[in-house]
Amino acid sequence: MATAAINSKQCFICKKDRTNLYPCEGCSEKFCLTDLPKHHQEHVLELEKIVTDCDTFQQNISEQEKDQNHRSLVKQVNEWERDSITKIKQTAEDCRQKLIKLTDDNIAEIKKKLNQFITDLRKKRDDDDFHEIHLNKWRLLLEELKKKLKQPLNFAILEEPTSFINKISIITKASISG
Repeated sequence: MATAAINSKQCFICKKDRTNLYPCEGCSEKFCLTDLPKHHQEHVLELEKIVTDCDTFQQNISEQEKDQNHRSLVKQVNEWERDSITKIKQTAEDCRQKLIKLTDDNIAEIKKKLNQFITDLRKKRDDDDFHEIHLNKWRLLLEELKKKLKQPLNFAILEEPTSFINKISIITKASISG
């Protein structure tokens, strides 16, 4: 009798004793043949949510890429230009172009990483080869990319006081810490 209690196996979901249980590599729990597909379906739904988040994030990137005038640092350059009138228009234009290029480069890098991520994600989904550990890793990677888009800029505006007006320029954070 004691041997039967030691060797008994329970399905994680239905809690029924079963002779044949199947382990999930992600959560290390064991499931009966009836409940294993249910457990996997939870993973499929979670993956679909991540894919949907990727698609939404990709759309956000496209919208930001098209709307260059609403980037916060470009707005700051525009305000500085209005306050300083015509004497600083050339400096403002130079700064604007450099800022747009740096921002575009950043977006291009994020898009490249996102496209690779989406390719890998969809392959895993198509191969049906993933579990919770993958889902957690993918969720973190997506959040990291979103964060880089939200606060991507590794550069800032530096105002240099002069006797007449503060001069501005674009500097990278690497040159600040440097």
